[in-house]
Amino acid sequence: MNGKSLRQMLMSWLLPALIALLLAGALTAYLVALRNANRAYDRALLDTTLAIAAQVKTEPGRTRLELPAVAQQVLLTDKYDQIYYLVVGPQGEFLAGHKGLPPPPARPENRDWTYYDGYYQGKPVRVAALFSPTINGEIQVMAAETLVKRDNLLGEILFGMLVPEILLGVTVVALVWFGIGRGLAPLNRLRQDIAARSPQDLRPVPEEHAPEEVRPVVHELNALLARLDETLTAQRRFISNAAHQIRTPIAALQAQLDASLRESDPAELRATLQRIHAAAGRTAHLTHQLLTLARVEPGGQAAAEPQQIELDELVRSAAADWMPQALAKNIDLGFELDTAPLSGNPLLLRELLANLVDNALRYTPAGGQVTVRTGRSETETLLAIEDNGTGIPAAERDQVLERFYRVPGSSGDGCGLGLAIVHEIARSHGARVEIGTPPAGQGTIVQVHFPLHAAPDSPT
Repeated sequence: MNGKSLRQMLMSWLLPALIALLLAGALTAYLVALRNANRAYDRALLDTTLAIAAQVKTEPGRTRLELPAVAQQVLLTDKYDQIYYLVVGPQGEFLAGHKGLPPPPARPENRDWTYYDGYYQGKPVRVAALFSPTINGEIQVMAAETLVKRDNLLGEILFGMLVPEILLGVTVVALVWFGIGRGLAPLNRLRQDIAARSPQDLRPVPEEHAPEEVRPVVHELNALLARLDETLTAQRRFISNAAHQIRTPIAALQAQLDASLRESDPAELRATLQRIHAAAGRTAHLTHQLLTLARVEPGGQAAAEPQQIELDELVRSAAADWMPQALAKNIDLGFELDTAPLSGNPLLLRELLANLVDNALRYTPAGGQVTVRTGRSETETLLAIEDNGTGIPAAERDQVLERFYRVPGSSGDGCGLGLAIVHEIARSHGARVEIGTPPAGQGTIVQVHFPLHAAPDSPT
């Protein structure tokens, strides 16, 4: 059905059924009419046999037909067909009539007459046979006629039935075609409404004017438009924020490079180059986080096929990456790892771990402690990162999950993307992020609760 319009498909389904129905109706009416007409003609033939049988005279040992010429002429005269008759005696002897008429195939058990078809002188004929008892035994009286008027009747019935049926069929097809057009009018209006929109117009399509059967399609279309609007809004927001965030470190780099070109003191030049190196590192970190956020937010790159992993093993394999940063600040980075099965994307989960640990190390003062824990319960897998830093006020804990948000007055050189990335990766795995205060009463504990064996969402 590829390439066909909906109207053509509906007509291709309806027309065969309609034609079959009309033909079945015409055939049924034809058979009923023909059967009744044949009964009338057969009855006339039987009347002829009865009239002939009434002229048979019998005496003991003798049977004869006394049919006057005038009566024979009346019985055998027909406007359309030729009439034949034959009388056979009790012993099968020829008594009168036309020799060679086909005999009846068998005598009926429950009646004295029968009808059958045969040939006489090479012509098809319809025959009525009467079995009449006499004092000398049973005789057979047969009357036959050719099929001219029956064939004429057949033609009249066919013409009388087919012409109205054809006219009815054409009328029904026209009505169906018109009705389908009227029924598809709402779809055409829906098409025109969508076609008239600009690419930026993602408003929901009105559902109230759509036919009931089409409303689920319109509903799903509106859901798709809403997801598309969300994706485009996220992309516009990301581009705007990224441009703002990248502009500042690049400008700083440019200014420091200009200063280094004018610097002649080797010691000052070295100090300037160290500042450039630090700024380049921050810029690289920011760029990495921006690209990660673009990949994990709705509408980002397609996620890899989820895998069954052990979160504790993933932490162990990544621990060496965090040690230099911890040693540089003299932070005690510890691990309490229990079995933690999970179904997910290893690369994204490793990024989630890296951002949580990096965030804890950045905002924990020198000489502090950071602890990474994993475990599981009957329903979920748990990841917790605990530090004894300054902590996050309760009023700020929801906001720090938003991109580019930093707690006012916080130290460190972060850009406010780490926890936003954690939140997006957790969301894509069906997990939830909780921020609280450790039991000791100081610092921050970030817990990520994964549904046991949860798989990441499909990309939008």
